[in-house]
Amino acid sequence: MEVYRGSWSGFTDIKDSVITVGFFDGVHLGHRAILDHVTGAAKAQGLRSVVLTFAQHPREVLVADETRIPRLTTPEEKLALLRDAGVDLALVVQFDHGLSQMSANDFVQIILKGRIGMRKIVVGFNHGFGKQRLGDRETLIALSKNLGFSVDVVNPTRVGDAIVSSTGIRELIADGNVASAAERLGRHYSVKGVVIHGVGRGRRLGFPTANIGVIASGKLCPKDGIYAGLAHVRGETFAAAISSGFNPTFTEGKHSVEAHLLDFDRDIYDESLELRFVEKLRSPKKFESEQELKIQIADDVHSVLQLIQERGVMRNVS
Repeated sequence: MEVYRGSWSGFTDIKDSVITVGFFDGVHLGHRAILDHVTGAAKAQGLRSVVLTFAQHPREVLVADETRIPRLTTPEEKLALLRDAGVDLALVVQFDHGLSQMSANDFVQIILKGRIGMRKIVVGFNHGFGKQRLGDRETLIALSKNLGFSVDVVNPTRVGDAIVSSTGIRELIADGNVASAAERLGRHYSVKGVVIHGVGRGRRLGFPTANIGVIASGKLCPKDGIYAGLAHVRGETFAAAISSGFNPTFTEGKHSVEAHLLDFDRDIYDESLELRFVEKLRSPKKFESEQELKIQIADDVHSVLQLIQERGVMRNVS
């Protein structure tokens, strides 16, 4: 997959494309339905599949004093998922004030048709674009007649009665409901970081942990608690008991994410570690002694092993 980063004015030599437009945070099952439609249509017609996405979340530019929206995927994770979906070209555009003020008609005529050579556009059922999001699928259909492109609208993807959305998945993860989030993402939610030296307390208790130093800026961290999960390191995957929080037993003021990897005893300091959250086991709890904590950790590890085996999540992981 080719990747372009910068201003839309730098687009050159892009022709005959099937395109979709959006922020695509999380690249969840709803996004995948759109991407599958894009890549399928492009292959069927001998065209190029293109995703136009943004370096900034549009709402952070459009809404004054909008706090940064926690991300489900880092920019590089998003690109990797788009690549896995079979996209030919990803255009990562700076969403600035100027772009936000462009009318829906100009956005289609100048950028999508003029700069990207759009032959077909694929959008979700609730797609909005242009200044004040005044453009929608009806706008596209009306413009398509004179500009010579076609419009395909993809119906919403549902899990149960709920429509899959990035906002809904963020709410689930923030509440610790990582199992339901995984159903909507099509994979387990994960965070990555480099393993750093901790205080060594886990090893003293008989359950050494790998501590992630810094999670990518803006990446959403699941609600504090103890989770059954998977740890991916050096190309291998291990069952893991993951702790996210402030270690209330020892009244530490620093938030940490750490994991005890089952059947693992290697030095991985300064190496990259990915932690995938399968299911929340319990909320943080303050214990009266290290012995009580040790007993609880042993119970947690047993629960992790049982849950991972019951779910069969170690099969077909990479």
